[in-house]
Amino acid sequence: MSTLKTKIILLKELLALKEVVDKGSIQIAAGENGIKNSNLSQMIKNLEHRFHTKLINRGANGSLPTNSTQLIYNDICAVEEIINKILENFIDLDALSGSMSVWTEEGLFGSFILKDLSEFYAKYPKIRLELLMRKEPDISSMDILIIKPKLHPNIHGTVLFKFKTHLKFYTSKKYLSKHGAPKNINDLLENHKLCMVIRYMNLPEYQSIIKRAKHLNTTSDSLALIYRLVNDGDGITVFPSWFEESSPNLVCIKDLDFEYEMETQCICRTEIAESPKVSAFVNFFIDFCKGHNVPIDIYF
Repeated sequence: MSTLKTKIILLKELLALKEVVDKGSIQIAAGENGIKNSNLSQMIKNLEHRFHTKLINRGANGSLPTNSTQLIYNDICAVEEIINKILENFIDLDALSGSMSVWTEEGLFGSFILKDLSEFYAKYPKIRLELLMRKEPDISSMDILIIKPKLHPNIHGTVLFKFKTHLKFYTSKKYLSKHGAPKNINDLLENHKLCMVIRYMNLPEYQSIIKRAKHLNTTSDSLALIYRLVNDGDGITVFPSWFEESSPNLVCIKDLDFEYEMETQCICRTEIAESPKVSAFVNFFIDFCKGHNVPIDIYF
């Protein structure tokens, strides 16, 4: 029968294995967890010796799981989830109460967050979120900001996570039935109506498009307004690709020589980065992104 000490060592080694599999590299997993490469590598070797099988294939493509690892990976995930639930249950309840201010982009993105907030409040009923969208973001007066760094280059804080989304041209079925689809980017800019978000237009990557566009039907800083106009058949616009599946009336215009990747960051004031309330919001937002198929990179 295994001793308590043996089980503790085994748990440590199994969680180390999961980190290596998740990160795809011993070096990356070690760096993000504050462990020496050699120590993490030794834990994997000890586990391989314990199970009498190879668990990681090390090569030019990183550290890849073997078939043996894939057999136990889901069980390791289940163990980690149980540990996380135990930790959540013993967080000081007073630390999960009070208000927390969050700034996010007005319009579609903010509307999506609002729709999912009921799940946050159900899990953390004593935390009140003050969600602001219309005023300019200010890290000195807000707890958490969800921003696009290219649009707000002078705002800095502790990065909690970031994700990237592809921006593509979209229109509605109603518009296509009336005007047809543009044949290429030149046809789009010369013969079709555009409804553009003003702050996107200020990005260098968009300057050539705006200068060449003949028919700017509408410009606005309200994503919600642009969406309503495009949805009603008034033009073509640029939207994040993840929004498409939630809007069945939108149609992506393919075969255009245009695709842009926009990075979004979630940052907070450094002095509160490790607070339970911030962790609670980060966990909520990770689930939010997964629910909308938005890839996310966690940094804190």
